[in-house]
Amino acid sequence: MKKIIITIGKNSQTIFLLIVLVIGLVILLNTIAFFYKKHKNPRFSQKEFLNNIFYKDQSQVYVLVRKKDYKVLFLSSHFEEVFHILPKRIQVDIEVLKEIVEDDTYRQFLKEYKQWNQQEPFKYSFKMKDENKWFILTITAIEHGKYHLFAFYDHSEDVLKELDYLQQIETTKNESEYKASFLSRMSHEIRTPMNGIIGMMTLARQSKQDAKQGSYYLQQAEDISKYLLSLINEVLDMSRMEAGKLELESKPFNIYHLKVQLNNIFKETIEKKNVLFKIDYFDFDVKYFMGDELRIMQILVNLLSNASKFTDNGEITVTFRQMYKEDKVANIMMRVHDTGKGMSREFLSHIFRPFEQEGVEISKKYGGSGLGMAITDQLVKLMGGEIVVDSLEGKGSDFTVFLNLPVAPSQEYEDEKEVVVEQFSFEKKRILLAEDNEINAEICMSVLNSKGAFVDRVENGQEAVDTFKKHAKNYYDLILMDIQMPQMDGYEATQIIRTMESGKAIPIFALSADAYVENKRYSKEMGMDGHFSKPIDFDVMEKELSEYFSRRDA
Repeated sequence: MKKIIITIGKNSQTIFLLIVLVIGLVILLNTIAFFYKKHKNPRFSQKEFLNNIFYKDQSQVYVLVRKKDYKVLFLSSHFEEVFHILPKRIQVDIEVLKEIVEDDTYRQFLKEYKQWNQQEPFKYSFKMKDENKWFILTITAIEHGKYHLFAFYDHSEDVLKELDYLQQIETTKNESEYKASFLSRMSHEIRTPMNGIIGMMTLARQSKQDAKQGSYYLQQAEDISKYLLSLINEVLDMSRMEAGKLELESKPFNIYHLKVQLNNIFKETIEKKNVLFKIDYFDFDVKYFMGDELRIMQILVNLLSNASKFTDNGEITVTFRQMYKEDKVANIMMRVHDTGKGMSREFLSHIFRPFEQEGVEISKKYGGSGLGMAITDQLVKLMGGEIVVDSLEGKGSDFTVFLNLPVAPSQEYEDEKEVVVEQFSFEKKRILLAEDNEINAEICMSVLNSKGAFVDRVENGQEAVDTFKKHAKNYYDLILMDIQMPQMDGYEATQIIRTMESGKAIPIFALSADAYVENKRYSKEMGMDGHFSKPIDFDVMEKELSEYFSRRDA
């Protein structure tokens, strides 16, 4: 009996497991049957079923079409989001798809679609109308062509990358062409005056018997060389501005001082042509502002040079007006008006391009490099300003510049103290000249000697230090120090001299081919008292030395 009971117990466990398996199998079969019936049920939503498959692929939009009547059977649920067409519209008429492309694109698509053999998937690329979106449409025939599945793949990112790449290639090509054109133009602009200088020097040398004629040729050579220097300066300015390396000063300046400078430069020349020239100021309640006076003058000189050049009668007017002032920053308008020849509307569209002139005849008649307006435009932008041009052929032109200039601190725009400038004389002055270039040294020594100075010349910074050290205090009145020299440059030599008791007060002025704001500032930071740019204008040198010694001794 005990054995039977044990056997029954074991059998009961087996029976229980069998019952559980049967119940599980019944549930599984019922579940399968349920889904099978549901999918077989025509009332079951094919749209929902297809959406479960396709909606996960957000880069594709699907449209399932019945071929015989082009009825839309299925539409991805994000169709409207991508193409901005209501689903019910395309379900009524599939031709609403033509709204997403240009007419020509749609006609070409229909032509190729009708020629499709349905053996391989049909592919067509297009761009959406009015949007930067590009799609690849793939149409696949299903069930022997009974249905067509449209799959729209958004490949805008790839296209945009390709367009960007092509744009970079085009930009590089344009830059190369611009550089080639620039160099070609520069070659012409530089060689022409150089040819003039060489020619005039040759004629001067051949005029030994006629001193007056020889002097005339030399004067012509000097005038041409000054033009060449101004051209080189303009090219260097343009290069630095395009490279973002041109620095502006921000120092207090008197806005009314611009009138004095402009009158000095232009008044006589303009009035000789019987053209009225006037400069007016309106609505200023302060006169001192912070800014780069030299560069503002450069803008005005460029504008007035053109006005003077192209105006033979009538008037030229320069107007300064304080438009408004807010938070100690004033909006200043500077306008140059002339009644000259004016400009065509076509030329105005590219007036600020480098080397642009209105025509060959203009270049021949009036000269100029065509860089002035490009530099003016760049300077105005660098100052955060705006330039507006208005011109009418035969009537004249208006160039209007707007700049926001901070008002100088109150102590800066009080009336300036008058400083009596005594004319500096080189007579009997002892000068230490540090210059490694033989030609530059010869020119400098000859000019200074002709003015009565005694000049000791050394060829590098170390020699300058040694020579200065071996002489007594106050032996030299002035040191003219070249910057780039072998063994020791001018900056290092200056700093060593400043450590000597006899060198603390000696005036040291830099001689350098670097003429920009940052160069002059750095010379001051290195202990120098001033900075003369090469080629040296000795009249300017005397003027600046006069101002320096007058301020120092005041």
